[in-house]
Amino acid sequence: MLCRLCGSAATSPRSFGGTGYLWCGDCGYIALACRFFPSRESEESRYRLHRNDPAEPGYRAFLETFIERALEPFLERGASVLDFGSGPTAALAGLLAGRGWAAGFYDPYFAPGGAWRRRSWDGIVLHEVAEHLRQPARTFAALARRLEPGGVLAIRTRFAPDSREAFESWWYRRDSTHLGFYGPRSISGLADALGLGLALLESPDLAVLRKPARLSAARSGTR
Repeated sequence: MLCRLCGSAATSPRSFGGTGYLWCGDCGYIALACRFFPSRESEESRYRLHRNDPAEPGYRAFLETFIERALEPFLERGASVLDFGSGPTAALAGLLAGRGWAAGFYDPYFAPGGAWRRRSWDGIVLHEVAEHLRQPARTFAALARRLEPGGVLAIRTRFAPDSREAFESWWYRRDSTHLGFYGPRSISGLADALGLGLALLESPDLAVLRKPARLSAARSGTR
């Protein structure tokens, strides 16, 4: 089986408590075996249980930390930002709009539609979304194509532990909708594959990938 993130054939199957995974020897991505994927119906039901209320102080602080670490250093206020996989409440998009960004949001269950594909964005955020992607390479490539030059792809996903023993007991893998797990090596490889620079890689859960800016006419040798 090929790695769903980098396409490598250097994957090895592993099983923990009857649940199967594919471990990529090249990029380190850990993929839940497809036969263990939840149905679309059970996936949506699980998402509806999420209580991501921005009025709750702890959750609001969690979102604000992401904004302050993964967006503010890289993107000016007023820029367009897509909250990709916004969930039932689009809480992050609301906070972004309140801080002065031109925020939009998309979610396959709660805010579906293809309008986000018909324009470009200065920033795209995946806040606790990357681990839910069924085809991460395909999704990230589509998102990278929608970035403006100099734009950023900001990701929050908990990085997987290195050892088999630590992964087996890891709480994060036990969510039935978590389909794949990343580490610093897989994030770095993803940036290279997409032609993006790695602007931030911060444990335990933050990464920012930046699209190269266009060269000026003078620098590119054109008139």
